[in-house]
Amino acid sequence: MSFYCQLDYEYVPYPSPSSPKGTIADNGCGVCCAGMIVEAMVGRPFPPEVAGKMAKLCGAREGFGTSMVIFGPVFAEAFGMRCIITEDPQEALDFLHAKRGMVIANTKGDREDWIGVFSDSRHFIVLSAAEGNTVAVWDPMYRPGRYDVPGRAGKVRMEGTTAYADFSVVVNDCVTRAYYLFEKL
Repeated sequence: MSFYCQLDYEYVPYPSPSSPKGTIADNGCGVCCAGMIVEAMVGRPFPPEVAGKMAKLCGAREGFGTSMVIFGPVFAEAFGMRCIITEDPQEALDFLHAKRGMVIANTKGDREDWIGVFSDSRHFIVLSAAEGNTVAVWDPMYRPGRYDVPGRAGKVRMEGTTAYADFSVVVNDCVTRAYYLFEKL
């Protein structure tokens, strides 16, 4: 499995009408997550620059970031998967417990009563597995020290580039946001 950090792609264009000079580094969390899921689940290469071109072609990059509502089903079909969209965090956790596939979660970020753990704003992360209430997270913005700041410290345990967190942390980060469940057909 390849871990894709969007910050490694600051020179790869990923423009949109609202961000004509956008790059994968500043708007590519969704395409990095897609690449990690495809490579882990299907074993075929899908680097962020290729995923970004597919997102542009299907119209998923017309606003800020990537529309996973558009892009998720498109890349899933291209790689022999299915995308289920839900707003029910328990459905996402049950899906992981059943080992049916992986999930892209959409964080909301900071708000008055919560400091975002995986981002201070909207951001996509991969939930790759779950054991009990602990989930394995691949964060395409991960760099050492990312979770050592006030409000995040102590909520994540790192092993390499995989973060482990209690599912309640993810639920609080993703309140009122969708989960995209990917399974092989």
